[in-house]
Amino acid sequence: MQDNAKKITYGAMMIALFAILLAVSLYTPFLGSVTMFFIPLPIILYRLKHDRTSSLLMLATGVMLSLLIGGILLVPFAFVHGILGFIIGETIMMGKTKLYIFMTSGLTLLIAAMGVYVGSVLFFGFNMIAELMTFMEDTKERMTSIMSKYGGLPDNYDEVVTSTFQMYEYTMPSIFIISIFMLAFIILTLNLGVAKRLGFEVPKFPPFREMKLPIISLILYGAILLITLFAAVKPGTNIYLTIVNATTVLRFLFLLQGVSLIHYYINEMKLPKVATVVATIFALMFAPITTMLGILDTGVYIRAWLKKDKSK
Repeated sequence: MQDNAKKITYGAMMIALFAILLAVSLYTPFLGSVTMFFIPLPIILYRLKHDRTSSLLMLATGVMLSLLIGGILLVPFAFVHGILGFIIGETIMMGKTKLYIFMTSGLTLLIAAMGVYVGSVLFFGFNMIAELMTFMEDTKERMTSIMSKYGGLPDNYDEVVTSTFQMYEYTMPSIFIISIFMLAFIILTLNLGVAKRLGFEVPKFPPFREMKLPIISLILYGAILLITLFAAVKPGTNIYLTIVNATTVLRFLFLLQGVSLIHYYINEMKLPKVATVVATIFALMFAPITTMLGILDTGVYIRAWLKKDKSK
């Protein structure tokens, strides 16, 4: 009986915290942009302390409570954060690695975001991507008007701007996927950091400098380059969209691999941490060079040469 009382009391506290985080995120613009990252935290903490069934019951209660806080439109938002918190807590209790938890969290957010997008189109007639493209088109027209008024337009302005906007439109799926997984990484890092400070045992990522992409990623990238060289791929076709989005995702991964290599080199040289920060900034500023480093490190594993040079 005493254990059940503690479970109910702790659950009530976590539900209250879940509701407060939802309310602050909804009604407080600036503070809400911070608290929204911690909405899954109460579900995570409860699952780390109590059983699966009780955690699901708490999740359902929190989602129903969101209906009173912000109406029907808040329910999907609360459900996504709640189910994300449950999955994070569940995978921790299963003893999974942090990388596994990150991939699971990212896929959960991706599926949820796709569900919200489809639901908004079917039930509310709101197409987020179409609205974004309309906004970008309006921005283009405003820029054209301002530049023509104050200094004239450069040569081939319309052609360059049109091709740039088309590229953004074509790469929207890959940008969307990358953004979702970056959001999952931020949410996971922040919430596990809080859970650790509260005394819970949580898994850790290996050091970023030890990142190593599988060789299959380089083979896939090479295959895509060969297709673009020897096949007539027309813009707007399905194969073109597939190639463009796959290339975008792979280049982003190779960029991370390049930054990881720089971190590894700085660590091997025993340089201060401020050098890592400065080097990362420059690596992102010169992203094409960093991406090339990542490609080389994936294919020939430059770190082995760095170790060999250091041992001499």
